[in-house]
Amino acid sequence: MEAAMDLMRRISPNQGEMALSALLAILPSHSSELLSQVDQPLQVLMDAKCEKEFILCEYNRDADSYRSPWSNEYYPPLEDGSLPSAEMRKLECEANDVFAIYRDQ
Repeated sequence: MEAAMDLMRRISPNQGEMALSALLAILPSHSSELLSQVDQPLQVLMDAKCEKEFILCEYNRDADSYRSPWSNEYYPPLEDGSLPSAEMRKLECEANDVFAIYRDQ
């Protein structure tokens, strides 16, 4: 584990994701420790409907799809993905608007 962490500190950032995947395959018993200690770059996806990017994370993930906060649709499409209630969706849209104003200022 110590050697794996040393490798991750020394590897080029553009090869970090590939190196982490290789280490997870080699050291499956240390996967939770590796994932908790190795910083991974954020991944984004383009919402084709709204033409805005959104961050891929566990909070908007369902199976292998991610829900866009802009259009409320899953990418790739997921027929039975969980969606927020109408009230929660309204709050989400208002929060998106507030953050956009804050970002612009």
